[in-house]
Amino acid sequence: GCVVVSRRLTSIQSSFKACLSQHRDIVELGCLLYLSVPDPMGSRIFSKLKSIDFYKKIPSDLTEATLAGAWISIAAAVIMAFLFGMEFYAYLSIATETQLIVDRSASSELLKINFNVSFPALSCEFATLDVSDALGTKRMNLTKTVRKVPITLNLERVGAAIDDVKKTGPKYDEEGRFDDESNDIDVTVPLTHDNFQATLARYPIVLVNFYAPWCHWCQRLEPTWEAATKEVHDKYPEWDGRIRFAKVDCTTEVDLCRQHFIQGFPSIRVFRKGHDDIYIGGMHEHEAYTGDRTKEALVSFADNLVPSAGQPHRKHADLSSAPKSSGCNLAGFVLVKKVPGTLHFGARTDGHSFDHAWMNMSHVVHSFYFGSRPTVKKYQLLQRLHPAGLSTDWADKLHDQAFVSEHTQSTHEHYLQVVLTTVEPPSGKGGYDAYEYTAHSHTYMSDDVPSAKVTFDLSPLQVLVREARKPLYHFLTTTCAIIGGVFTVAGILDAILYQSLSMLRKKQLGKQG
Repeated sequence: GCVVVSRRLTSIQSSFKACLSQHRDIVELGCLLYLSVPDPMGSRIFSKLKSIDFYKKIPSDLTEATLAGAWISIAAAVIMAFLFGMEFYAYLSIATETQLIVDRSASSELLKINFNVSFPALSCEFATLDVSDALGTKRMNLTKTVRKVPITLNLERVGAAIDDVKKTGPKYDEEGRFDDESNDIDVTVPLTHDNFQATLARYPIVLVNFYAPWCHWCQRLEPTWEAATKEVHDKYPEWDGRIRFAKVDCTTEVDLCRQHFIQGFPSIRVFRKGHDDIYIGGMHEHEAYTGDRTKEALVSFADNLVPSAGQPHRKHADLSSAPKSSGCNLAGFVLVKKVPGTLHFGARTDGHSFDHAWMNMSHVVHSFYFGSRPTVKKYQLLQRLHPAGLSTDWADKLHDQAFVSEHTQSTHEHYLQVVLTTVEPPSGKGGYDAYEYTAHSHTYMSDDVPSAKVTFDLSPLQVLVREARKPLYHFLTTTCAIIGGVFTVAGILDAILYQSLSMLRKKQLGKQG
């Protein structure tokens, strides 16, 4: 049965194909008639869509190409390509966004101040750094983060850095203790420049009190020194010859005192024969006595020192190396609160007086900056994003500047106004806080001990610089504006040029007619 059905279908299909081939013209005519029958609904929709066509077509037969239009088209294409390239470069480049905000630093955050200052005429023996701020905080004689290095007048380093430690002031005998004793006897006659070296050569150990008669502490030490001298000389008479006490009046022997770098009074120096046979600056190296200034302390020190006669390298707790040069370099850092404050460089110590006329606070600022130095990567980031770029002294306006005291009792003051600039990359990580400041310096005469002051004031405003890229939509909008604008302007120019040439031709034809 299936075979019969298949044969019948095959015969019907053959008959249909034969019919189509015989009546092809009629079939095509029917299809055309069907397609030409209008569809009321479809035609309305299409007609409405055609009415909102922004780009209505002009038949090519109605257009005309001109040579001037070709040149304008080439120029427009070049301009569009150039402007597109510039816009694409601007899109790829990094832009910065700068904001001025109130400082967001935490109230407990401390500011690091780094310094390196040389004082050619300030001895490391008395050089100190004090810090104070507007909140009433005062820290005197900072030592933990400050390093002192002796230097010459030419800023040349002399010896190793000094480990400065805080010491309490020396004790003195009570005033009037020796009033009952005879004050008419001057046990030690002050040494002079003529007999100073002879005295040092005669005795293995010589303790010398460098003093000034006007000095309060010298006046307080004088009876104690005389009493201690008498007792020591009685205990170790001339024939013993191992130790002697002496004194030098620095108001009459100015050169002798300056030769031994005496800046504070009274200063007790210990000269031990053979301590150092090498001459340094025209004199033997010697030591400074740092113990108490009572009679008992001086006599006890002499008793402990006598056995070292002939053993000059024997150490003693109350002895330290005396200054070998006139100057001092102070370098290090301090941590301060973010409030106005002052760094005070000067000479200060308990139990000593200073002659203001002798103090010379001339100094050279090798470096003075806030915060920490940036790494190479952070410096490159800051250089790229800083609103005004980086100058050579962007963080250190006082770098390698010298300030000279032209008059006695001169105090130098530097006023710094500090601004915080924070640079943040797009990721928000790896930012950097850069501190910049302006510096104003002046010198004035003062009745106080001459010093060098650095007063700083931090701005409450913070400059925030962020790295920002142009969004993609902005690039696309600008690109469309470039293409459309250039195309429109070129079309206007072409139309004006075409109409002008047409009018000119008509006038020429009219003249010929």
